[in-house]
Amino acid sequence: MIGKESSAALGLQTNGTSVVEQLGITRKEIRGDTGSGYRTYNIREEQMSTGRVAFRPDGETGFWFVHRQDLKDALLRRVTGFDGEGEPIQVVYDSHIVEIEPELGILKFADGSSVEADLIIGADGIHSKVRKTVIPSSHPEPSLCGLCVYRFVVPMDVLQDINGQMPNILTLDEGNFVVIIAAGDEGNRNMVIYPCRELQLMNFVCGVPDTSPRVLAQLKSTGSHESLINDMIEEFEGFPGWILRLFSRTTLIEPFPVIDQEPLPTYVKGRTMLIGDAAHAMTPYQAQATNQALEEVEGLNAILADASSRDSIPDLLKIWDSIRRPHASVVQSDSRDSQAKVSTTQSSDKFLGFKPYVPMMEVLARLSTQRAGNVVP
Repeated sequence: MIGKESSAALGLQTNGTSVVEQLGITRKEIRGDTGSGYRTYNIREEQMSTGRVAFRPDGETGFWFVHRQDLKDALLRRVTGFDGEGEPIQVVYDSHIVEIEPELGILKFADGSSVEADLIIGADGIHSKVRKTVIPSSHPEPSLCGLCVYRFVVPMDVLQDINGQMPNILTLDEGNFVVIIAAGDEGNRNMVIYPCRELQLMNFVCGVPDTSPRVLAQLKSTGSHESLINDMIEEFEGFPGWILRLFSRTTLIEPFPVIDQEPLPTYVKGRTMLIGDAAHAMTPYQAQATNQALEEVEGLNAILADASSRDSIPDLLKIWDSIRRPHASVVQSDSRDSQAKVSTTQSSDKFLGFKPYVPMMEVLARLSTQRAGNVVP
């Protein structure tokens, strides 16, 4: 049976891997798999389109499939270890923040204690508490996007056993591809499949309309695993039989509503800032949530290197916001568009089209040069 690992994989694209590599994290350290490109199929398993990524001189593509926990562990080692400059970061869990004063950098906790910080980074996800203190209350809350996804991983031997052999569309002989199966129907039912953890696991993300009565019931209740599987088989009627049989071999599948956010008017207030889903919740169909967060951390690190005092931080955050927010807002919109066009060549090519991340200080240098060139003596 399948172990209890749910929603375990993510795609690091060129813009994300370039930041990870700056941190000294290698693909081998996080047991990642090199991505070769994408292939899209209809539910009859007929190929509709394909695309490949270019290999670098070092034999890598800059497109990695990684297990979420492996990446988290590597990042945690970097900030809590004794290698590198400065003191290790102390991670305090279960703090239960009850109030934030963003301008002053004050955090108040449920136990009555408080701290005054030079900088508050709100990385608390889609339902962010920090965001409520940074943006106007009139801004729309994150909302449903029309799909619910079921996420799970399966060992490779289970895939082979369920079908007598590895399903043809998932064979790895020609490389490691993101496989997209799209029903092409009004409900936009689809599946996104790719390997992870040194080809030991296959990751599945299966999308169905969030308006389905069965899906709504699953999101609101804690029904049995058996009933969830039966509902999934009904929801994905018409998809390849080996996939429907695979559902019954899992021990853990979780439904997640797909939620995104209208672009925010700002990511900063005083000495408080937002990153990741707290700043730009987006659909998963461009695989950019983690990658954008990595870009933001690199930019923040670069900007704060120029912090001459505590008082300089708010102004530096405004510079960071002026660079990061417009870019991330475009990615948000593109991700929303890609959900609606998940099976199209245009959407898939855009998925592979992200370039290596341009470091924050290089962006600022380019802007400075451009402005200087426009100055009339």
